[in-house]
Amino acid sequence: SPASAELVTGVLGGHVVLPCAMKKSQVEAEHRNKYPTSRVHWRRKDRFPGTVHRLLPSGVSYTSRPAWSRASVPQSLIDQGVFSLHLRHLKERDAGTYGALVEYGESRQECRVTLRTIQLTQFPQSPVPESSSVTLKCHIVSTDLSVPSIGWLHDGNPVRPSRRISMKGDSLHIPSLALGDHGKWSCEVNGARSDVTLLVVGLSGPDPLPVYTAIGSSLKLPCNITYLPAERLLRFHWSKDQRKINDNKQALVFHHVNREDAGTYRCETTYKDQKLTRLIELKVIQVSPWAPVLTKEGSHLQLLCNISGSAGKEQYQWSGPFLQDGQRKVIQGAMVDLPHVAPEDSGAWTCSLYGKNGILGAVDHWVYVQAAQTSDVGYFTWWHVLLLLLIFALISCLVVIAFISFRNHKRRLSHLTALTALAISSDSEPQKPWTSG
Repeated sequence: SPASAELVTGVLGGHVVLPCAMKKSQVEAEHRNKYPTSRVHWRRKDRFPGTVHRLLPSGVSYTSRPAWSRASVPQSLIDQGVFSLHLRHLKERDAGTYGALVEYGESRQECRVTLRTIQLTQFPQSPVPESSSVTLKCHIVSTDLSVPSIGWLHDGNPVRPSRRISMKGDSLHIPSLALGDHGKWSCEVNGARSDVTLLVVGLSGPDPLPVYTAIGSSLKLPCNITYLPAERLLRFHWSKDQRKINDNKQALVFHHVNREDAGTYRCETTYKDQKLTRLIELKVIQVSPWAPVLTKEGSHLQLLCNISGSAGKEQYQWSGPFLQDGQRKVIQGAMVDLPHVAPEDSGAWTCSLYGKNGILGAVDHWVYVQAAQTSDVGYFTWWHVLLLLLIFALISCLVVIAFISFRNHKRRLSHLTALTALAISSDSEPQKPWTSG
């Protein structure tokens, strides 16, 4: 008989194997007999009646009611000298000390195993709001008096005590949850792991969240939830520079962004009495002149990229239109200065903004280059084109009005001529002599 019991740890609801096996030499010796018989009896050492599972030489097996359909000794492994007890859907009451008496042919084997169970629990239950507190407890049930070592993991990575996380005994406490705490937490005892999924409800993204967009564009300012609870409908409140906005939707929509829209926006919602807030800094990118440019070849052109609502920490980079070789001219800085505009400068110029972590935003600005002519036209914008169109429309209207007036004048002359002719005709008719009755 073994001097001490082997210790096995299982997770509640899971599957565990209580080991018991004969030495290989014993099994090979019994295989020399043609048909070795086997007898297996697993019982609880700390409970009466303690029978858990019994296998008779005839092949008939018996399982106690508490372990019915959960306990078994695979007969396919018996001829290999393995008589381990398999327990499925592990329950807390399964914790305790087990003994096995095995007979295989003429050989006998006695095994002793102590089973303890673990279960990780969370309070309060998920989902929980960001900045609230949570406690994880690794509940251990065992008849063994030794104090087990507990390891903690988050998404499979070991967790150590810190200013944010405290550990004491079988508990782990987080006083102020962060979005990074979302995920699978585990407690590990003797190689067995029990898990819970911690769902943290919060507003995603950095705080404040910078958003860059081009003037005139449409935009949705996001107020994204990391995990949207199904049991309740959240209401959102928006404000800009501490002024309330009458919009209770999750996204704040701009159909046409202008410079005045730049500023700091605040999104706020409440979950389980915990207020969740995020600041969003809207920065509007604008190119001067703001309208697409039509300019003459050889003229002087400047494009200036600037940001409304910015602290000036961004880096600017201009990219010119695609050239014949597929490359683009790159100019560092906020301004493009073209002393002599060339035909290859015609197309989309892109102003890109960069920060510490890469690109922040970009805007395209179109330049149209007119081939050089003998007359000195210089460069002009769409405002000039619009002015020419308005002048053309005005002249067209005047022509139409003059035509209508001339036609009406002709009609009046024709009517006057007809009336004059009618009057002359009436005067020339002979008058009948007057006779008295």
